[in-house]
Amino acid sequence: MKKWREHTSGTVTCIVAAGVLAFAFHGSKVEQFLPLLFIAVICFVADHFGSVAGILGTLGAASMFAVFLFPPTLSLRVSDSVQRNNLLWMVVIGIIISELLGAQPHNPQRGHRKGISAR
Repeated sequence: MKKWREHTSGTVTCIVAAGVLAFAFHGSKVEQFLPLLFIAVICFVADHFGSVAGILGTLGAASMFAVFLFPPTLSLRVSDSVQRNNLLWMVVIGIIISELLGAQPHNPQRGHRKGISAR
């Protein structure tokens, strides 16, 4: 049950962050490259919440960007080819990174060596 809570938390984090960024950068110069910049958020989610959260968060974020950021809005269709390609690259890279980062065992005490206490 705890795993599903973590996966849900990570997925929701990704989707909410995508929604906030979509509304914040709608109409700006960064708009078409936002999915590629969002890969940093996907890395964070996959590292902290696991690969399932990273993959579901990637798909949810791609949907948020398609619906609320790129024209035509309120549709999953993306009319501009550059924006569509950036969105597809975000999905491909996001899934790969989620699998790589999420497969590593999560260690809450990173940076601490075994047997050495923090001072």
